[in-house]
Amino acid sequence: MVETVRRPNGDAQAGIETIETGMGLLMVLAEFNSPQMLKTIAAAAGMPPSKAHRYLVSFIRTGFVDRDPETGRYRLGPASMQLGLSALGNTDAIHLATQAIVELRDKLDETTALAVWGSHGPTIVRIEEASRAVTINARPGTVLPLLSSSSGQVFAAFLAESITAPIMRNEIRANQKRGDTRLACSYEEAVSLIADVRRRGLGRVTGEMMPGVHALAAPVFDHRGHAVAVIAAMGPGEMFDSRWNGETAKLIRGIAERVSTRLGYSPDRLRHHPQSHPTVPRAEPGSGRSDDVRKAHRT
Repeated sequence: MVETVRRPNGDAQAGIETIETGMGLLMVLAEFNSPQMLKTIAAAAGMPPSKAHRYLVSFIRTGFVDRDPETGRYRLGPASMQLGLSALGNTDAIHLATQAIVELRDKLDETTALAVWGSHGPTIVRIEEASRAVTINARPGTVLPLLSSSSGQVFAAFLAESITAPIMRNEIRANQKRGDTRLACSYEEAVSLIADVRRRGLGRVTGEMMPGVHALAAPVFDHRGHAVAVIAAMGPGEMFDSRWNGETAKLIRGIAERVSTRLGYSPDRLRHHPQSHPTVPRAEPGSGRSDDVRKAHRT
């Protein structure tokens, strides 16, 4: 195969155009929320389907793309995930937070997890398992719900509304269809939940995401006051201390605060800068249920 060398104008170094084109195709695939057909991917990338297909074949061979044999749809493969996780792992925040969840696991002997905000929402990047087994339907790369996972609640509370609102709207609609009173099924309920999480500095679930599994989570802030990661601990409901002011909650808060401090976070310095602290999403008129139901889903 002949490699095409592209030499941009100015002082920029020459590169290989085919690699740049292929990586652009991967980025297009990464933007989709679900596996896609060839023609859809090609159209989004602005190239003929025959050309896109050749790139996809090579990416399948190297593990960067998977193709569902039944539907023929394409999605990112394990090599893409590993590359992305490795890149995240090279950042100081992720490195420090990873050490924190290992420490948390060792002190609690509970399963711990680290999540960051990905292109599709709260995304697990690391899990440390406890000595006793706990069944969780999550692994590195899993995208968590925003309102019914402890980590998702923390991101909803401490990220800007412009970032979280689209995902929140979709999740509320899905919760309404499920009809589960433990879940936030209106904007009023979501607002109440988020305000409570922000006030306590912790997210908490008691079986909403996975029956029988309780979890607590706390935010990690950088020097700008942005929530760059969330650390969480989880365990069987009958054994896990999910009290708001229990020893587990105090330990998670303390470790998260220590990591934030090492990243340069100072609450006092940001106190007079309201733009550093996101606002609670506004409720949509007429979208709520009764206060009794709203209280029930948080207990």
